[in-house]
Amino acid sequence: MKLEAETIKAIEKLLAAELSEYDQYLLLLKQEQEAVVKLDSDQVVMLGAKRGEIVDRLSQIKDERSKTIASAIGNDAYRASEVIQQGCTAGDRKRLMALVEKIRVKIKDVEAKSREFNQVLGFSLGLVNGELSLLWSASQPVTRVYNAFGSISQGVQPTPPRNGSLLGEA
Repeated sequence: MKLEAETIKAIEKLLAAELSEYDQYLLLLKQEQEAVVKLDSDQVVMLGAKRGEIVDRLSQIKDERSKTIASAIGNDAYRASEVIQQGCTAGDRKRLMALVEKIRVKIKDVEAKSREFNQVLGFSLGLVNGELSLLWSASQPVTRVYNAFGSISQGVQPTPPRNGSLLGEA
């Protein structure tokens, strides 16, 4: 299978676009992590939406690449790297495989940074839930908690009169 010059250019253009999208995704992920640390919820929501748009564009690029390969060789079961290895001249193969390798590295980087970001989110969520639990239990004279065996244990906290206390005023 020999690829035509315009097909090679189309594949190269799609690979370059995919690499660019991954770069933007990593940048947004870093900014979103910084916004979480700063507790800037509006920024987190906006950056999350932008990351979603990039994921959609990446999906479109991959679909377009599959269609390009399918129209060139009549089968979309092959990966881009396989088609490049078999259907390109040595110069084109070297140039395109360099892009493919850069994309592979970016994907690994995205996976690692995403795991790190999810850990930051999990830690932040744990802190918030812990604080809410403390506030809730401090406002309740009797707290009921299920233990690991399915029974309820109760804790009674002495409470001062609500009038005149800071918690009562809040």
